[in-house]
Amino acid sequence: MINSSFVKKFILALSVIFLVSCDTDYNSIGSDIIDDDVHYGMTRLVTPVTAYDRATNVVQSNNLTLNTLGVYENPVFGKTVAHFVTQVQLATTNPTLYEPIVDSVYLYVPYFSALEETDSETGASTYTLDSVYPATGGKFRLDVYRNGYFLRNSDPGSSFVDGQKYYSDEKNLVESNLVGSRLNNFSEAQNDQFAVSAAEIERTAIPEGQMAAKIVERKAPGIFLYFDKDEFQQIMFGAAAQGKLVNNNVFMEYFRGLYFKVTQNGNESVMAVPRFDQGTITIKYRDYIACSTCEGGEHSEEPEAKTMTLNLDGNTVNFFENTPNPAYASAINTFDPVLGDDRLYVKGGEGSMAFIDIDDSYFADLKRDPVTGQKVLVNEANLVFYVDKEAMGTAVEPLRVLLYDINNKRPVIDYYNDATYVTSAPKYDKYIHGGLIEVDSDKRGFRYKIRVTDHINNLINKDSTNVRLGLAVTEYINLSGNAALKTPIALPGFDVKTLPVSSVMHPFGTILYGSNIPVGDPNYDKRLKLEIYYTKPN
Repeated sequence: MINSSFVKKFILALSVIFLVSCDTDYNSIGSDIIDDDVHYGMTRLVTPVTAYDRATNVVQSNNLTLNTLGVYENPVFGKTVAHFVTQVQLATTNPTLYEPIVDSVYLYVPYFSALEETDSETGASTYTLDSVYPATGGKFRLDVYRNGYFLRNSDPGSSFVDGQKYYSDEKNLVESNLVGSRLNNFSEAQNDQFAVSAAEIERTAIPEGQMAAKIVERKAPGIFLYFDKDEFQQIMFGAAAQGKLVNNNVFMEYFRGLYFKVTQNGNESVMAVPRFDQGTITIKYRDYIACSTCEGGEHSEEPEAKTMTLNLDGNTVNFFENTPNPAYASAINTFDPVLGDDRLYVKGGEGSMAFIDIDDSYFADLKRDPVTGQKVLVNEANLVFYVDKEAMGTAVEPLRVLLYDINNKRPVIDYYNDATYVTSAPKYDKYIHGGLIEVDSDKRGFRYKIRVTDHINNLINKDSTNVRLGLAVTEYINLSGNAALKTPIALPGFDVKTLPVSSVMHPFGTILYGSNIPVGDPNYDKRLKLEIYYTKPN
């Protein structure tokens, strides 16, 4: 994940690269300069497009690369409560057990964080968090339960040929199959008043033969919860667990995972993106040690301290509960596929997306001359989306938007032809293709520009099929896969059944000026348009 300090350094470095480069192909990321396009010796053609938005409604949300947890109150789009369920696997299967007694059990899931400094004397470290919204947020009630619903790999409705799809509104599948009471019952701070904290995790214990607790382990900030040790004594070592630890196929059928349930406290809100794929459950217990030379020839005479680790691994689902703001709900349910909309609401999760139709008749004169065979050179083409800054207010803005081919369920060709990358910040990869937010003097986003040079060149010079385009927010540009829509979106002559999976993982949205803004409107120049820069043959 990318923190704000890195973004500033990246923008500065990228600006230097552009200044010293003699290549006219550029994209200003995070620039403070408006209308900074300079194209010498080229002809500029601006053609209208038709764009409108539609609600995505319920989306496929299983096995996402990133998952959210918590409550997010967006002043523009409304409230989202995110819950999470995951399978659990044994780090080491088929352990040798005699008479194990559990001493403690704790869960640890790290956040995205950056180490700032470590005290050389105490060993304590300070961190800054990334992907927590707002950065200093409220608290919520967190209940962690044992899940009793088995998350399948394959869909029985397809004779187990297709992968199983789970959707963002299906939390009742899990909540109606919970096993026992909540596992995290250690303290109010980690349960009813759970806070996303940047504090280093300090695990304490009382060493054998001593009276006072000492710090025995330090961890980077994350979710740290003590679980009911008596419950895990029964789960892992009770009679019901006999034969259930032999391998993970058997174990996952028996222990079907954990469910993280979120309940809002009053009007407080905070949402995080925990690194669930790195999460673990640690079981500290005492048991005999196998020993062929010991008296009796089987195990040690006294129990010794041992550790068992469970990984949060396997199938997962992120569940969303949305309460949209009335203005947003009205906007995405009112659309004009013929004339287009004046505003485009594009939001991730269970949100909305925009659809864009390019009328290639507007650049018919640029196509190859049938007599001479000559053709124009398309030097650059961009779709330019301006942000309605007044409507967005102070809402958190998406870092990036993604343009893709609706018909073929993939990004446009410019996406694949852009090999630019940033090793330390992969969210900024493919920065020439663009879609990254550009900011002005008040440090608020004013524009997203997406380069579609190759796409337009193919339409003009190679008679490629003019497909309908979609626009969605994206959490990670390098994820080009798709997630299913529970209910397809009916467009003229076409049903949209999927959207980019990276949009499902992103909780934010933006309001963009659409294509249907009349002449004379003060925002007419901010309407969505296609800009083509070309040169004619000499």
